[in-house]
Amino acid sequence: MPLILAVPKESAEGERRVALDPSVADRLQRQLSVKIIIESGCGRGAGFYDSDYEGIEVADNFADTVRPAAVILKVTPPTVSEAKLLPIGSVLVAQINSYSHLDVIQVLQERNITTLAMDLVPRITRAQPMDVLSSQATVAGYKAALLAAEISPRLFPMLTTAAGTIRPSRVIVIGAGVAGLQAIATARRLGAQVEAYDIRSAAKEQIESLGARMIDTGVNAESSGGYARALTKEEKQKQHDVLAERMSQAHAVISTAAIPGRKAPVIITKDMVEGMLPDTVIVDMAADSGGNCELTHIGETYMHGDVFIVGATNLPSSGSVHASEMYARNLLSMLQLMLSGGQLHLDWQDEILAGCLLTHNGAIYDAHTAELMDQPCAPPIGSAVADEQEDQQAVGWIAEEEPKDSEGETTSAASADNAIQAAVVATSSHAHDAKTDDSGEGGTDDDPDVRDDLTVISGIGPALQNRLYAYGVKQYSQLASLDADGIHRLEIQLELDNHEALVDWVAEAAQLERKP
Repeated sequence: MPLILAVPKESAEGERRVALDPSVADRLQRQLSVKIIIESGCGRGAGFYDSDYEGIEVADNFADTVRPAAVILKVTPPTVSEAKLLPIGSVLVAQINSYSHLDVIQVLQERNITTLAMDLVPRITRAQPMDVLSSQATVAGYKAALLAAEISPRLFPMLTTAAGTIRPSRVIVIGAGVAGLQAIATARRLGAQVEAYDIRSAAKEQIESLGARMIDTGVNAESSGGYARALTKEEKQKQHDVLAERMSQAHAVISTAAIPGRKAPVIITKDMVEGMLPDTVIVDMAADSGGNCELTHIGETYMHGDVFIVGATNLPSSGSVHASEMYARNLLSMLQLMLSGGQLHLDWQDEILAGCLLTHNGAIYDAHTAELMDQPCAPPIGSAVADEQEDQQAVGWIAEEEPKDSEGETTSAASADNAIQAAVVATSSHAHDAKTDDSGEGGTDDDPDVRDDLTVISGIGPALQNRLYAYGVKQYSQLASLDADGIHRLEIQLELDNHEALVDWVAEAAQLERKP
């Protein structure tokens, strides 16, 4: 009997995403030999009808959808009442955000649910195809910039008209993680003058590669090993004063600093807001977890004096079609780790599965969640240790007892022409690791910085060549050495629908490599 996966309808207010889009659901059934049951209407918010899910069983309600399932796939956590309907001992895969869903986690414990929290997936090279924080932040950053432009009474671009010249709006983006970089790029495309601030000096290259200017506060918070250290009282004041001065000249501020599973750091203080120009717009992307602005009202847009404050919540849902498609691909990659021969196989020696394990057999395996629930944290089941953590995890805003200036979606330095992509994939310092870990068992002893001309391969143009470079595939030998697993991983990363084309590229690369 095939393993059953359930995809219920999302019940969170305003949530329009779905865990599996029709194309990924079809691939799962064909490639992994599983059976999928969806709840009727689960994809409507993302533009998918039940009839689009060909060959997939449709149930009428949540209970009927999950009752026979071994694995339940969701975008957001279930409600308490929904969690009580999950089969005892089943596996739940979803974004949990334990900070605000402790009551749900309690029920999951009681029902011995194995919970794999997609928001806890380790930030390592091999886990990039499962990184929902990056995929959803891409949508959120784009939408945040559009939201700021829509609410602002000013136009973003410079316009020269018969009625005179309109100067471009000045936009500040706080945080140069995935969401921040996408917000910078979108605001720039709209024609705004953009400045950005990140506590990491390494972010300067990425910011400037997108045409923005880095705000230099004169404070260097990076310690040895790439970790952020606590700021002194004097450094905090200096940082505050510089940001306040820059914000007093801005027309829009987009703040992206968030720490998964924790309260957002307060960065924009009341005195900063009151020093801003009339009709300035603040889009606080961290409103869901408390807000980066101390005056943010979650889910509300209001004016404090003459300043618009937008407590933006669940921005990825406003781009539900592409957000769902990307999330579904993240889940596909995760399920490929969990399933073997059409059956569930949870290998706790795998650092990815062990790293995102939240609950199992009634115990809590995430230290921060256990602390919030005043419970002991269970020791790791396996011996896997995610010691390959990339700079995304190691650096960022500072977490401390006072307002925690910490950015949860950070990236490390990367080449300028791939700044946004670098926030999702490996950094330039990890290019060699990306080549090995994400490209199967191939590799080369050649200099990883040497780039072959991949456009000589049929079907690879300049744009696709740049994407291959970004994923660490820079040489014929690297492409030629891909095994079946490596080909499949690259297919997911490049979002290719033509598997045969990638196989042909590998064959052509092998021929080119053999040429003298």
